[in-house]
Amino acid sequence: MKNKISRVISVLLASLMITICAIAFPIVSEAAEATFSGTISDKTTGDILYLVTSGGTMEIKIDSTTDLSTSKFLLPGNKVTCVCSVGSDEYWHASRISGSSSVGSSAVDTSKTYTVTGTVGKGSNEGILFLKMSDGTMELKLDTTTDVSGVRAFVLGKSLKVVCARGSDAYMHAISITDNSTASAVTTAATGDQSSGVTAISSAYSVTGTVDKATTASTLYLSTKDGMYQMKIDSGLNNAACHALIPGQSVTAGFYRGSDEWLHTNVLVNNTSKLSSTTTLDAAQLTVSGTIGGSTTESTLYLVTSGGTMQIRMDGTTNFAGCPILIKGKSVQVVCQRGADEYYHAVSIASK
Repeated sequence: MKNKISRVISVLLASLMITICAIAFPIVSEAAEATFSGTISDKTTGDILYLVTSGGTMEIKIDSTTDLSTSKFLLPGNKVTCVCSVGSDEYWHASRISGSSSVGSSAVDTSKTYTVTGTVGKGSNEGILFLKMSDGTMELKLDTTTDVSGVRAFVLGKSLKVVCARGSDAYMHAISITDNSTASAVTTAATGDQSSGVTAISSAYSVTGTVDKATTASTLYLSTKDGMYQMKIDSGLNNAACHALIPGQSVTAGFYRGSDEWLHTNVLVNNTSKLSSTTTLDAAQLTVSGTIGGSTTESTLYLVTSGGTMQIRMDGTTNFAGCPILIKGKSVQVVCQRGADEYYHAVSIASK
């Protein structure tokens, strides 16, 4: 009798847990939408919203198409509502994030303005921006007239450039805020990525940093002293001086802001190493396949094959047309020849 009662209780408890999970995290198909409300976690970045709900913390991806028009301030403690659907990657993706904004107003003396740069600090919200600078933290009031069109989303640590002026309440007020472009301007014209219909809406600048492990063939994640830059890699990229984007390598990226609200890089220079010197090659060619290893540099491809790891030199004669950017873990096919320096040299590299 005790065993029977125990089994009944176990079934009831299991049913209760399933019901609770179904309420907290409804299961929907890729085409269906679900709405979630909660509080933003301090783990939130420009790409992923961590939403603290009554059922736990949800991880929701923020896409380039996500509507943030009423919720630019994705800051810890803010309450938001997300309309989401499940993507083919099995993650929740936000189609729209909305939240209330409460800002004040004050007379601002715009005859004398100041431009400051820094990163978004803790405590920032829709009404006050705490800007962390090298010599301290600046408190800036945000008004209904503050132009924030140059920022897709405000998250902790984001690098900003702020034009501000003194208000009648003795506070400094932000007149306009944009993504920080304090890096030096570059001469390359920022015309845009015409093949994808993107036009440039800002001048071209350059910034130096190290390649982050999140980098893909289409998006560069560059860790800099001002924070993480996320840039779309243009189809017309000038990468004659950079063919390898391996985590930890130092690169300089020329970039501009596109009409799609993304930063785009159209020039890359690898500061870690340069292409190898050309040398005399023998006539015999060898074709090998494998994946790009993490030790790869601009001058040497570490190709992980079924028989081990090969070191293959890349020089000025290497044809990169089939694989313009070398990314760690990418599968490639390499045609190579033995050089007078006893190394194999890549004649051509193509994606598999």
